Amino acid sequence: MRLPNRESLGQRTIRRECTAHPLVRVVVRARSDADALEHALGRYVGLEARVETLGGAREPSEAEKLLDRGFNGLTIVMLGRDDERLRVLEGKYPFNYVFYVVPKAKPRNEHIHKLLEHYLKAKAVFRLSIGWLDEKRSYAIGGGRPLEGWEPNPRFDAYLATAGMRELAGRIFGVKPTLVLKRLEGEHYLYSGPRVVAKVKMSYEGLGVPFEKLSQAESDCASIEEQALLNREALEKLECGSVDFLKGLDADYVLVPWSGGKDSTAALLLARKAFGAKATPVFVDTGMEFDETLKHVDSVSQLLGVDPVRVRATVREALEAGASLPTVTDRWCTKLKVSAVQSLIREYARSGRVLVVVGDREAESPSRLERPAIIEHEDHVEAAPIKLWSAVHVQLYLALNKVPVNPLYEYGFFRIGCYMCPALRSWELNVMLRDGRLSYLQGKPFFRSFLDSRVKRQD
Repeated sequence: MRLPNRESLGQRTIRRECTAHPLVRVVVRARSDADALEHALGRYVGLEARVETLGGAREPSEAEKLLDRGFNGLTIVMLGRDDERLRVLEGKYPFNYVFYVVPKAKPRNEHIHKLLEHYLKAKAVFRLSIGWLDEKRSYAIGGGRPLEGWEPNPRFDAYLATAGMRELAGRIFGVKPTLVLKRLEGEHYLYSGPRVVAKVKMSYEGLGVPFEKLSQAESDCASIEEQALLNREALEKLECGSVDFLKGLDADYVLVPWSGGKDSTAALLLARKAFGAKATPVFVDTGMEFDETLKHVDSVSQLLGVDPVRVRATVREALEAGASLPTVTDRWCTKLKVSAVQSLIREYARSGRVLVVVGDREAESPSRLERPAIIEHEDHVEAAPIKLWSAVHVQLYLALNKVPVNPLYEYGFFRIGCYMCPALRSWELNVMLRDGRLSYLQGKPFFRSFLDSRVKRQD
């Protein structure tokens, strides 16, 4: 596993006194273990995590008295093999308490870089703690029957399959999944209930989606609204942890870059709950947006009672002036979007402190896995309240709050961007070409050039 390189990020972690509520609390048995963890985590994650001890407690009954249940974020109880017996407490605590055993006698005996790996793995255990409830035909956060072939890798993510995903998978693979596990190198496991029914490969080149069908078994699944209600307690705990985290930060202005996608919408909801009307959404228009996204931003703005600040990133203008299409290795379009937001931030920063709340999740990419939850830039502080969440958490959270998602997800998209985004994979391209509701794209500027470039890269 590649470890975070703070120098390569070109950023500084925020000063320690700036927040009282980290996203993560790591609890170890003894002070010497805490010293080792603070040294390991402080170099990479800054204020994302706080380290505490059990005061040297060795017996479960003694440790239980000291391990309170009042922390709403993620608590990682990191044990060595000498203290593995404390793991019997695991069943007494809610899903946001992860008991993790380091393969050494004591955590302090582990190498510093290995301690960071264990920290990332423990967070993955939390994010991917999802099981299946047979009677409810629902997935459960922190409970239920174990899922076949499921493993908590820091780079994995999980999605509830939308109607569009099910329909397209049924046409291409002959199976209709209820859950998707995103693994590495474009590999995705499609689940029906607790079973893997197919393995597929999604690529940034061409239109092909190679697959291996494993089973004909299919399970009915409750609606996302029903699953959200069944998981209400866990979702409210997730919300409390993220809102506490944001409330620990102070600013005169709170800006939320809002793409109209699910993650930035969840970040906007949390920011509004933490800061009220002070939290202002910022929508960046590239001139290359899907019609669905533009309409969705307008409708959800009315629903939430917000008035987004709209800024222009001159992506379309650059293409019209002769710029080459963005690629996976040259995402110059992203630089233009970031520049547009940074210009707005500088305006606000002239008259006060600016907090930027982003919808980044660490399971999305290696770069986001490496990025701490709080970063101090020269003119603003950046905070990622859903950094620890899976896509399933986000989907259920929005459903619980009765906030509709961008229709593109219902068509079958996994992620939302511009209609010529280099991060769109072969799966999304199939949706764009097969779904009649998106036929208007054929007349959009540069869409045909984008498709031709993708097919050419496959050759």
